[in-house]
Amino acid sequence: MSKIFNTAEISEKTELTFKDYDQNYLAQLKDFKKYPLMLKNTLRLMMCWLMMSTASYGLLFSWPELGANRYSSAFFADIIDFIAKGTGMTYFIIQFFGRRKAVIICFGVVAALFFLAIPSYGVRLSATWTLDHVVCLAVVLFLSAVWGSVVLLTKELSPTSHRGMVFCLCSSVARVGAFGGPYLILLYNVLDTRIVLSMFGGMAALATFVAFFNSDSTDKPIPSVPEDLAQLHSDSARKEQQNGEGNDYVIGNDYVIN
Repeated sequence: MSKIFNTAEISEKTELTFKDYDQNYLAQLKDFKKYPLMLKNTLRLMMCWLMMSTASYGLLFSWPELGANRYSSAFFADIIDFIAKGTGMTYFIIQFFGRRKAVIICFGVVAALFFLAIPSYGVRLSATWTLDHVVCLAVVLFLSAVWGSVVLLTKELSPTSHRGMVFCLCSSVARVGAFGGPYLILLYNVLDTRIVLSMFGGMAALATFVAFFNSDSTDKPIPSVPEDLAQLHSDSARKEQQNGEGNDYVIGNDYVIN
C-alpha cells in the first residue's frame, strides 16, 4: 500500500509506540468530566439523534393522517428513500459542503419543508393528493440525508477510544425518539394537523440550531483519544500536523507515530 500511494519513505521513518488505553464503560463516562469538549460534542450529537429519530418515526406513522391511502404513501416514501440512498445524494452533499455544514443544511431543509407543509395544508392537487402530502414526501428525501450525515459526524467527532460509548449514548436517545415519535400521531385526534407538522418542523429547526455549534471534522484527522480533540479540531494544530510539527499522532487505539 505504501508503494501504491508513494509513502514508502514515510513508512520507513515511522516508529510505532504501543499506547495502552483500555477502559471500562464507567471509566469512559467519567472522562466526560475530564474532557468537557468531548462532553459538549456528545450532548449536541445526542440532541441531533433524538430530533432526527423523533421526526423520522413520527412522519413514518403519520401517513394515514396526511395521505388518502396509507399504503400508497408508504410506498412512495420508500421509493424516495431508496432514491436518496441509491443516488448517493448524502455523499455529494457531504463532499460539497463538508461534514458540519451538511448536517446543518439537511436539518434546515427538513425544517423548511415541514413549515412549508403548514400553509399548503388542504390544497388539493387531485382527488387523492394534497400539496402538504407531496411536501411531506419530499421531507423523506432529506431525512435520509440527515441520518447519513449525522452518523458520519458522530463517528469523526468521537475519539476512537470512546467511540463505542458515544454511539451507545446517541443510539439510546434515538431509540427514545423512535418510541416517542409514533405517539405524536395521537395528537392528530385532538389538534389541528398543521400544529403537529409545526412540531416536527420545530424539532428539525432545533436540531439545525444545535448542529451549528458542532465541531467540524472536515479534512481533519479523526481523534484517537480525548486528548486529541482540542488539537485536531483547531486550524492551527492541523497546520502543525501537516507541516510535521506538533505532538505525536495516534493511529487507531494502539499505536503512535513519532
